[in-house]
Amino acid sequence: RRARKRRRGVYTPRRPRRARPQGRRPNESRAGFPSCARSQATVQVGPGLGWCGQVYHCLGSAGGGCRAQKKTRSTGEKTVRHTMAQPIALRRMYTGLALAVLLDVAVLLLLLSGAMGLEAPKPTSMEFNPLHIPKTDPPKHHTRASSKARLCFNGDKTNCKTVPLSYEPILRSGQEVPCVAPDSRLAVRETETCEEVFGLVKDENGTHIKTTDYAGKAQPGSYEVSSNPDFSSLLKVGNKVFSVVQFEYPRPGVMYATELRKDRAGRLSPKRMESVDWSHEGGLWIPCAGSVSPWQTHIGGEEYEPDAKYYSPKFYPNDTSICGASRGVCTSIICEPDEIQLPVQNWKTCSELRDAYEFAKYFSSSPNGSLYPGEVKNITTLRSMFNPYRYGYTFEVKVNPDGSTEAKKWFAVGRRSTELAYILPDNKTMYLSDDGTNSMLNMFVADAPMDFSSGNLYAAKFKQHTDGSKGGEFTIDWIPLGHANETEIRDAAHKLRFSDIFDMAKPTVREEGVSCPEGFQSVNTGTAGLECLKVLPGMDTIASRLETRRYAALKGATTEFSKLEGLTFDSKSHRIFAAVSDLKDGMEDQKENGKYDAGGPNDIKIGYKMCGCVYALDLDESNMAVNMYPFLCGDTENNVDDKNRCNTNSVANPDNVAMMSDFETLLVAEDTKFHENNFLWAYHIPSGSLQRIFSAPYGAEVTSPYYYEIDGYGYILVVAQHPYEWNDYALSTSSSGKAGTVGYIGPIPLRQYNVKARDQSSGR
Repeated sequence: RRARKRRRGVYTPRRPRRARPQGRRPNESRAGFPSCARSQATVQVGPGLGWCGQVYHCLGSAGGGCRAQKKTRSTGEKTVRHTMAQPIALRRMYTGLALAVLLDVAVLLLLLSGAMGLEAPKPTSMEFNPLHIPKTDPPKHHTRASSKARLCFNGDKTNCKTVPLSYEPILRSGQEVPCVAPDSRLAVRETETCEEVFGLVKDENGTHIKTTDYAGKAQPGSYEVSSNPDFSSLLKVGNKVFSVVQFEYPRPGVMYATELRKDRAGRLSPKRMESVDWSHEGGLWIPCAGSVSPWQTHIGGEEYEPDAKYYSPKFYPNDTSICGASRGVCTSIICEPDEIQLPVQNWKTCSELRDAYEFAKYFSSSPNGSLYPGEVKNITTLRSMFNPYRYGYTFEVKVNPDGSTEAKKWFAVGRRSTELAYILPDNKTMYLSDDGTNSMLNMFVADAPMDFSSGNLYAAKFKQHTDGSKGGEFTIDWIPLGHANETEIRDAAHKLRFSDIFDMAKPTVREEGVSCPEGFQSVNTGTAGLECLKVLPGMDTIASRLETRRYAALKGATTEFSKLEGLTFDSKSHRIFAAVSDLKDGMEDQKENGKYDAGGPNDIKIGYKMCGCVYALDLDESNMAVNMYPFLCGDTENNVDDKNRCNTNSVANPDNVAMMSDFETLLVAEDTKFHENNFLWAYHIPSGSLQRIFSAPYGAEVTSPYYYEIDGYGYILVVAQHPYEWNDYALSTSSSGKAGTVGYIGPIPLRQYNVKARDQSSGR
């Protein structure tokens, strides 16, 4: 054949073969990867095995080459023939092919199991490496977390793996993040010229609010950025992950929704962000703790609702009659000094109106424009801008796949100092905690699942069965407060004043007790304390929703809790856990000459516990709590010193709680001054093991504990709020700064995939 070609003049002599460089196998590239250049196909190299194009298996650097095959591929009208490199080591080649086939089969099985709704094996227990108390100064200035967790499968303690952990910040106060394009709230593209500042406070038109000086005047060029992020949710919306964060302070409240990136290792980072618009609801008032609904929306609450009676000219015509009024009722024959002090007229020290004066900055479109506290002349001006009945509600924020948000308040659920609202897996029953002094516990049952625009509201009546030395044990009756719907309550909230709902009279305090004029009934609630009230004719339904605590007390409910904080639900034991940060005041028996019990039923009589307790409430088949008893309490007896007045190996002033139901573990976050640093604890219920898993910087409160599972990874979300709030350690060279931080402990690898985020507290 070569001779014939030579005679025709078409024979080209073969090039001499070049010597192969020392140390490199045949068909191996200079980088040490398999060479598929002759096939002109893309090479993607994995650990020990790769692909030549999409059909040819190619061995890795340990293998030596590609299969000897010829394949054709159609590229338009022309057919291109690919000639692959010859095999070098058949045994290695076949081993690589077998591994590739096995990998293909494994991936196929995973995909099929996902399509059929089956889940890969996941851990049944999780044990944390305990976090030690910082002994030296630098660690006390920083966020710290457990270094590892031990995951066991199928209840087998011999089938376990250890995974590394760390605290991974997502966002910090003042951080700039690309925003949704300014020409449309529904736009999804990122821009280089548009950025949001995380925590920047805005008015109703989206204008940045300036900081104020001591006199309450705006400081030019200085804008308010909050260091108080509180509840922060992770929401799985379609194939995207969002975080919604609410800021507790200053006034007005502000919220941000952020789309997050998730890399292959499960780490989360901000992609784009925009503030949540509350202008249609008159703004947001002190958003505190929250939860995630079973249908993946953000649920929050407005705490420390403004007392509406001070905005009724009938009872309080001017500032002089208001400031100091909350301390002006003598509840004993011998009045204490703080109950008879003279009224204070300075807006900054007038506790009854101070928050509303600060909130006036929000109303830039009012006739007076956006007024800073020092510019509001008096209560008459404030009343023209501010309606207290628009605030104090549970609210929901829905994030759409394009990143836009829909925010609304639930008026039919009632008005209170809502710390946390938690919706049970039936999608209809909601429990609500009421933060502050002389507060209550509520339950709301919606008429239809996932729709809280109408339903029945209840208030708890507690009956004590022990002496209270260890926190007391109680049975619970539920007092119905009636049915209401969104339309009627929302309309009333925009039109009515306190004097349209109640008549009020002055109580008489004698040695034998409290009395009210005929037709009036005494109550002792919230910061208002002792009052004589009468519901005006036809106003019961309105009173039950706009003045829920007062109305519940008139119906005989218990309004004696002190700092009733977060709630969570354990699906395995079918009970609720509730944090009571301080067992004091109304929970004690006749504290301060009966100041907190005068005029009320005095249902709770327990001993003072400065370190607080987490209580458990068992639910019946209809999801109604039937009892309450102490579950986990702090103490002052062991492991204390001058900087840690509560036991450092136990909880102090539990603030919010969350369940990891699959792992039977309760998360407990602290808000205390009785530990030098605030901690997040993990309490394994079956074993009784309590482990410290997170430490916040000096002065920072630990908020927003919540466990999520997203796409095969677990995240324990935790927030360090207002670092250095109550000390001057921020000036230290070890300081980590005053910015609040939203982050998570993790990511914890659980399985290969997960189609939606799961809130482990309810198994959803």
